[in-house]
Amino acid sequence: MRIAICDDDSAASNALYQDITQLAEKQLHSSQKSEPVLAPVITRSDIFTDSDEFLFAAETEHYDLAFVDIELGEESGIQLSNKLLRLHPDLQIIFFSGYDDYYLDVYNVDHVYFLKKPVDPERLKTALLAAQRRILSLQDKFLTIANKQGVFRIALQDILFLEKSRRLILVHTADGEIYKTYGKFSDFEDSLNSLFFQCHTSYIVNFRFVSEMTDRKFLVSPHAGLHIAAPRPLHGAAAYDNGGDPGDDAHYLEQAIPISKTYYTQAKEAFLKCLMR
Repeated sequence: MRIAICDDDSAASNALYQDITQLAEKQLHSSQKSEPVLAPVITRSDIFTDSDEFLFAAETEHYDLAFVDIELGEESGIQLSNKLLRLHPDLQIIFFSGYDDYYLDVYNVDHVYFLKKPVDPERLKTALLAAQRRILSLQDKFLTIANKQGVFRIALQDILFLEKSRRLILVHTADGEIYKTYGKFSDFEDSLNSLFFQCHTSYIVNFRFVSEMTDRKFLVSPHAGLHIAAPRPLHGAAAYDNGGDPGDDAHYLEQAIPISKTYYTQAKEAFLKCLMR
């Protein structure tokens, strides 16, 4: 689990981190095996005392869980969290504060839990378990593809978009792989989550990787939400860094996915809703 803590009080941040690690360790060795066990391995943990510093780091690092203090100087933790969710819609956020005044304000942004300082260990445990359930539910979701080469389980969080070409379905992933199978979009409806949207009879996009909606097109990139110094110009419906051959295992820089007139209004509303989460 990759954790970030943002609080302008460094002592409070360090104390919270110690509480988290001790709680995870205690749960791991608990004799009550019926209790849910927190993920004992924290693969990355970063502490930030400034919202701009955290936001800059989040452009290149992906965190599973963020503890965000609501009072962070000029920018509130709620404003920061809205920006973070635009970069990483699947980021789980736990707010904490020494004041009750913000209790209702936190409901303006998607979050897991609100903790009052000083943080009570039992409430921290409840918050961590709730966040872990959300994280695992995202990680455990796959799209299963069967073809002549075998059966493949593709994590939803790695899919850029789905493309239909006659009876063939092509699943394009962030690492440049293209998985092919025969079928219809309706065959995959139950496997896709709310971040996927059909914007054309031939395309379903993953809003997680959409950086922009313009000229009746969604711009899709594995680097969506990150700053790309010099993106290549688009050619036709797609741009590849291997010379433009979509048949190879292309590593995409940016894709322009068309939005048909039929889906345009719904596409705009759905994309805005996703950005406002």
